[in-house]
Amino acid sequence: MADVLVSYYSRSGATELLARRLAEQLNADLEPIRPKVAYDGGGALKAVWDALLKRTPALEPGRDPAAYRLLVVAGPVWAGRLSAPMRAYLRGPGQRAKALAAVWVSGSGQRYGGVGGEIQSLCGRPLVASASFAEAEVRKGEADARLAPVVEAVRGQVPA
Repeated sequence: MADVLVSYYSRSGATELLARRLAEQLNADLEPIRPKVAYDGGGALKAVWDALLKRTPALEPGRDPAAYRLLVVAGPVWAGRLSAPMRAYLRGPGQRAKALAAVWVSGSGQRYGGVGGEIQSLCGRPLVASASFAEAEVRKGEADARLAPVVEAVRGQVPA
């Protein structure tokens, strides 16, 4: 088992690409966050409403973040807010993380700096590192340069 767990939610696949890249660079375990009711297909409107109303959908069980030295969460931003599955994860299993870093992906390309503050607030601890990415840069494979500081900060928290 690795020292770092990268847990991610991805509806369209962009966040999954970023999470996989991050897990590879950190030699981390990778865990998808799975809502019990998926947002696939026509679920985009429901996804936006759930984000705006700060709902927390039920999740399928997954790995326990408490078994790792550090948890990195990766999720999309919907309508300028943390996605509902990410909020549910951070209110649930994410509460058990010993240390936390976060990355998020925006379809509009806006940075949405408030998302990091919301993540910190939900978990009650500061983030070791955080970064916001545009979906286009992730899909084009152009995210590595801005991902590097997150990778270095996480490595600095987890001795080899």
